[in-house]
Amino acid sequence: MTIYIDVIFIENVIMNLSIVLSESIILNLKTGFLRKLIASIIGTLFYLLQLFFSVRYLQIIISLLVIWIAFKPNKIKIFLKELLVFYFISFLFGGISFALMNLKNDGIFKIVGGVLVGNFSLIFVFSSAFIGFAILYFILKERNKKVFKEIIIGIDNLEFKVNVFLDTGNLLKEPYTDRPVIIVEKEALNELICEKCGENFEMIIRGEAEIPLGMFLIPYRSLGNSSGFLLGIKPSYVQDVETKKLYNDLVIGICSENISDNNNYSGIFGLETLDERVCSLWI
Repeated sequence: MTIYIDVIFIENVIMNLSIVLSESIILNLKTGFLRKLIASIIGTLFYLLQLFFSVRYLQIIISLLVIWIAFKPNKIKIFLKELLVFYFISFLFGGISFALMNLKNDGIFKIVGGVLVGNFSLIFVFSSAFIGFAILYFILKERNKKVFKEIIIGIDNLEFKVNVFLDTGNLLKEPYTDRPVIIVEKEALNELICEKCGENFEMIIRGEAEIPLGMFLIPYRSLGNSSGFLLGIKPSYVQDVETKKLYNDLVIGICSENISDNNNYSGIFGLETLDERVCSLWI
């Protein structure tokens, strides 16, 4: 079987780029296309080294290098998360490619230095990437229906559209009324914070400044924090953008920290928070 290095190179660049682009969409990673392309090319060059040299743990080195170049993770936790998703997508796309190659070559192909070689046209490469992305899109679409919601929070004469994430560990309730709490970053409610608190937000939650009228402190306890307070407020309403349902008997807890590492969402809700079986509903 004749091996054409240029064809293998192009095929692998396309596949690597498809994996990187899919991951950037899944995790909402905002790096430029050029970085992703460079990462795909460099990853492919290292991959092709296996045709000529036997380098131990080269596959692991390649994946670490591609992630670092493509996405610039600045924390170990984020890096490991991106690496895990990269492997998941790679195995999915690789499995689809292997299946299509097996059909195309009637099971006749070989592995040279860890590189799978066979009669595999660019159409099949694009097909593998398309099928893989379609499967991921379907899985994520179904998952996101359950764990992500876009809501509108109405407070006085203000409205705020906020993306919130289901955190099954969020069982926080306002202690006096026992109402479930949606935790929202203060930046997502910036106009409200400026109007009610001015520059005193941090002092208010530390108990060093007067609490604004209509607001209150919500005590909480979490892993890594012995105790703390959120600045609470009772909204006029909370509406699910997709279903148009309006929820009553909720409390908004405003925090100063970033809730999402990659800014996918600005708030978290618990199992009881946006559940019509628990909260009062206005239809």
